[in-house]
Amino acid sequence: MAEAPGSPISLTIGTAGHVDHGKTTLVRYMTGTDTDRLEEEHRRGISIVPGYAELTLPGGRRASLIDVPGHERFVKNMVAGSSGVDAFLLVVAADDGVMPQTREHLDILRVLGVERGVVALTKTDMVDDEMVELAVLDVEELLESVGVAAEVYPVSGATGEGVPELLGALDLLAGTDRNARSGGDLARLPVDRSFVLRGIGVVVTGTLWNGEVRPGDTLYTASGKRPRVRGVQNHGRPSPVARAGARTALDVVGVEAAEIEPGDVLLSRPVEPARQVDVRLGVLASAKPLRHGTLVRLHHGTRDVNARVRLGEGEEIPPGGDALARLRLDETLVVLPGDRFVIRSLTPSVTIGGGTVLDLAARGRGPDREWLIALESGDLQEIIPLAIAGNPDSGLGVDELALVTSSSVEAVSEAVKSLGEITTIGEVFAEKAVVKRARKRLLGALEDRAKSSPENPELSVAGARVASGVGARLADALLAELDGEAVVVSESGVRVRGADEVPPELEAEAEELLGKLRAAGGEPPTLQMSSALRLLVKRGEAVAMGGGLFGSREAADSVLDTIKDACNSEGEISLAGFRDRIGTSRKFSQAWLEYADAAGVTVRTGDVRVLTRRHRTG
Repeated sequence: MAEAPGSPISLTIGTAGHVDHGKTTLVRYMTGTDTDRLEEEHRRGISIVPGYAELTLPGGRRASLIDVPGHERFVKNMVAGSSGVDAFLLVVAADDGVMPQTREHLDILRVLGVERGVVALTKTDMVDDEMVELAVLDVEELLESVGVAAEVYPVSGATGEGVPELLGALDLLAGTDRNARSGGDLARLPVDRSFVLRGIGVVVTGTLWNGEVRPGDTLYTASGKRPRVRGVQNHGRPSPVARAGARTALDVVGVEAAEIEPGDVLLSRPVEPARQVDVRLGVLASAKPLRHGTLVRLHHGTRDVNARVRLGEGEEIPPGGDALARLRLDETLVVLPGDRFVIRSLTPSVTIGGGTVLDLAARGRGPDREWLIALESGDLQEIIPLAIAGNPDSGLGVDELALVTSSSVEAVSEAVKSLGEITTIGEVFAEKAVVKRARKRLLGALEDRAKSSPENPELSVAGARVASGVGARLADALLAELDGEAVVVSESGVRVRGADEVPPELEAEAEELLGKLRAAGGEPPTLQMSSALRLLVKRGEAVAMGGGLFGSREAADSVLDTIKDACNSEGEISLAGFRDRIGTSRKFSQAWLEYADAAGVTVRTGDVRVLTRRHRTG
């Protein structure tokens, strides 16, 4: 019984093989789909870009079949098509046998981690039985030489002979576990086409590597674009969801077709593109030694860039060997830990090898062996503490740890529960010792502030972050955790809980000083700043006039009323006129007028003051 169109793809199969060995003909027979979709492909009789078809297997499972180009000149597209596949269908023509591109395609599949599959020996209708037997032996010798176990099925894409047995073998592969994909629950679509359809708009296509995409989802590009998905198609049919492994077309809005190009990646959450990555790099047994400093062409998904090889140890990787290395990229690239890639020489253009991305945020002068080996192990109990130890002052969020470990958010959250040295503070994971020290420093600074300045015991939020000694994100998480428990966080700042209670002796001193200011009226005394005076200014019971003069709120309000009355009746007020009105010296009159300017009540025009607009009554 066939699975529903919207059900998950059970297997993504990549064809491989030499040009004109019958891949497209075989795919057409099995699926009814002609994967040569370009006019030039039909004219020349070879595949230039990957073709895609949906295959219903005998057991009813759905498979996505990718027919990749076989010509040597189109190996780049072969890599793009083979990235993200679960199993291979190696096609070898019985009348030709194993050819150079047969070997290279098999090498590329192995480098990309595609180790399981089957071999279709095609064109058996064109040769005799003896020729078929010799071709089978040729293929088996190739498979044995590279350590790949795969059954060989003689078939004819023209007559269908042997195809049922081949489909049965693919069905068995679909019933086993799929290849583990990097990225956890992050949806990721490497784009191979972007175009505009009349009546629909911008459409992007690719094979979904991870996760799921639904109409209404917002996706992200490395360039900061945020296209929104309006519609989804899987293998040419409308679908409520795109799942990993499916050939996917997305109708998107909020972006122009030219703003998403082949080689871009659409993601369900932002990922910082890498400029250098630490990797496990392997060299094919058939290749030359790969020396430190060599410039190579790196192929990843639908993108290829130049990269400089920096070895962690030694001067070269011998044929058949591997090593930890750093790749410095000429252009940024969206990669995730666990991603597979292929490297080829620039001249001549041949496949050298490839490897696995380990760290996409490579730092320091060279690969950190301990850290990279931990990443290779995939052991979250080992990786998470090391990752957090590398970011002690900021901690890491669950999304960041999921990215570093190439795991799901749920797996990371579960792993942290058993790590005694790691604590969760808000949405940040950090070392318990770091958080303990930060809490002690912060509370100590707030308590010191409360003792030294009881009239103003608050630190600004920025000051509190600095006092904690950790980065802003971890400090903010700590403040949020302590708020209401040990500290009070408000718009004005942060204070230790209970610090807003003024000591009785300070309260008494402030009351005595306020009495003096009220008694002084319009001729306030010159004062040195003190805790009591700061408390009165903070409460609004005293005002600063400049020049060391401080007056009571009552005196200030009376003076401002006098200025407003004079200006509303006469239009303006001069220093001499104001001095006469309040009957005081020039010194105090000048100070009060400057206070009125600072308070926004008046503005100076030449030798007079006029009221600001909001204080005029007529």
